[in-house]
Amino acid sequence: MQQNQSTRAELEKRRDEINQQLARVNERLGTELDRDPEEQAIQIEQDEVAVSMEQNLRRELADIEDGLLDLDADK
Repeated sequence: MQQNQSTRAELEKRRDEINQQLARVNERLGTELDRDPEEQAIQIEQDEVAVSMEQNLRRELADIEDGLLDLDADK
């Protein structure tokens, strides 16, 4: 039982960290492009990385939510 509580706390902590990271990524994706074409190219590359990062975070978040549901089912 103690193990489940520890695991739950770890999963919930990581879930909170992911949600904070997602908020930062989404904030970054909401910025306007610079007027300078060279700067725009850099921003577009950074946006592509941010989108990939967001997808990975969302997958991890889904796994965490599944783990939490499994813990609830084991009660």
